[in-house]
Amino acid sequence: MSRRAATTFDAAGRRYAAVERSRVEMMRAYADTSGCRRAFLLGYFGEPFEPPCGRCDNCRAGLAEEAAPGRFRVGQIVRHREWGEGSVMQVATDRLTVYFETAGYRTLDLDLVLGAGLLA
Repeated sequence: MSRRAATTFDAAGRRYAAVERSRVEMMRAYADTSGCRRAFLLGYFGEPFEPPCGRCDNCRAGLAEEAAPGRFRVGQIVRHREWGEGSVMQVATDRLTVYFETAGYRTLDLDLVLGAGLLA
């Protein structure tokens, strides 16, 4: 195997590992969420949903927040300077989660995203 092929193979392996780690982090976030679990799961699969559902444990306990209107919506395609093109998976009042093919799921602080213009 040439050095160039080995480098390409190593880079692909690192990207794959990063995406897999991000998937585990998303499941951890699901377990820890105080928001609507239905909205979380549907967002993970790229489906929009306006919480609260009124049926999950968090909604029944009155913990889930109403969806905040804003600049981003589930399914919207955005671009990051380093991670490239991504799809918005979840939008909360203070953060959003975007899936980037090269970097996996990234949960970003909404104020930072808007203030620094991180996504186009």
